[in-house]
Amino acid sequence: CWRNGGRKECKKDSTFNTMEGDLHNLQPSIGEVNGDRSNFRYSQFTKTFDQYGQCQSAVDFKQRQFQPREEIRGVIARTYFYMQDKYNINLSDAQSKLMTAWDNTYPPDEWECERNKQIERIQGNDNRFITEKCN
Repeated sequence: CWRNGGRKECKKDSTFNTMEGDLHNLQPSIGEVNGDRSNFRYSQFTKTFDQYGQCQSAVDFKQRQFQPREEIRGVIARTYFYMQDKYNINLSDAQSKLMTAWDNTYPPDEWECERNKQIERIQGNDNRFITEKCN
């Protein structure tokens, strides 16, 4: 649906609506940073973070890539793995390798484990990529 009209067309698709409302896919973010990230691919390309004050994220608009701050890289990886597993979302080889590295380098903290349990109570399913690392 995305290629045939974007978000407006996808709103008619029940699978898209389920994916969009899946609590494991929803993460808090700063509006400006999220808007600038757009649908750019994740990457690691800089050690200089001067775009968003103390928020150590960066956007390369020319290359269409986004580098998130370290504290959320593992969360992003486990969210991507969940979406790939649950909704058959394809990841490129490069993105898969990056997400694997981030998942291994940045394990879930206590809050991510607790949040996963809370979502399971509300939604009825866990993110197994978090559960496996929290036990």
